[in-house]
Amino acid sequence: MATNINTELFKRYAPKKKLEIIESLSPSELLSTTPATITRIIKEAGENRYKSRDKRLFISRDRQRGNSWNSTIEAVELLKGKVYLDVYVQYENTDTNTDYPLSSFLGRGESRVEIHRDDRYGNPRTYYSHYDEESKARVIKSILLQYVYNKYEDKLRKEEAA
Repeated sequence: MATNINTELFKRYAPKKKLEIIESLSPSELLSTTPATITRIIKEAGENRYKSRDKRLFISRDRQRGNSWNSTIEAVELLKGKVYLDVYVQYENTDTNTDYPLSSFLGRGESRVEIHRDDRYGNPRTYYSHYDEESKARVIKSILLQYVYNKYEDKLRKEEAA
């Protein structure tokens, strides 16, 4: 039976049960996560940006995932009503963060994050970071886990103490 994470995540389950559901999802079930679900996650568990209505759900270091090569996803942001991934990318002799639209990332097949920067000589260059479906599933899983840990932090702490 395929689990629809878009509805199961917001049902009235114990936080531990939600974590079990997320851990048991297959990559295809993770990739079926909709942008509306991610938007709701950010609105419920994200932090407000300074003097702004924008929100950001920072993913803790131990849950950050990427393409196992040159980039990781550090946060999910809701900026002026649009959802972006905050991608940390290493290239050549430096590194940078860039915002990448979530709608482009969630599409079927491979996603290619493009970064337009000048190289060390001032020449414009385009750098790429590729995400296959397996890498995208790991990133979505980390976002879902971070949501549960942020939203139900107190309840999870009480369960661990008991």
